[in-house]
Amino acid sequence: MALEVEGGGKTPVYVDESGFSNTDARRYAYAPKGICVSDKISGLHRYASTSLIAARIGDCFTVPLLFQGACDTLAFNVWLEHQLCPLLDETHVVILDNASFHKSSETARLIGETGASLLFLPPYAPELNPIEKDFANIKRTRQYNPEVSIDQFI
Repeated sequence: MALEVEGGGKTPVYVDESGFSNTDARRYAYAPKGICVSDKISGLHRYASTSLIAARIGDCFTVPLLFQGACDTLAFNVWLEHQLCPLLDETHVVILDNASFHKSSETARLIGETGASLLFLPPYAPELNPIEKDFANIKRTRQYNPEVSIDQFI
């Protein structure tokens, strides 16, 4: 179920980010014979992660950016300014979740300068953002093909 904004004459632009651990899929583990392993990876290791920021305009998954580390306000606004904003105009409404780094005054300024509107989803409502399904599909595909890098799925 996507958020209905088409009735207002504006094109929805769904934006989100997702993190991918380099250890998302563990292929081997030890267990006694006949017992299936189905547990989280244990240990105190910190593994590198890759973040993906992207937008969905209509049926198009667009302007993906992959980078090492977690997403923050600076990374998000750099992507917004250089990747997404050049595609926006007054016919668009940018729809964001309630991540703290989406709520900076710089984010609002960048979107506002394009003429686009800004709309925040209600808290805890990922079902209203269709790009979440795109990220779930990428993660599921990667789970079954762990040897393939993330950028090859995009």
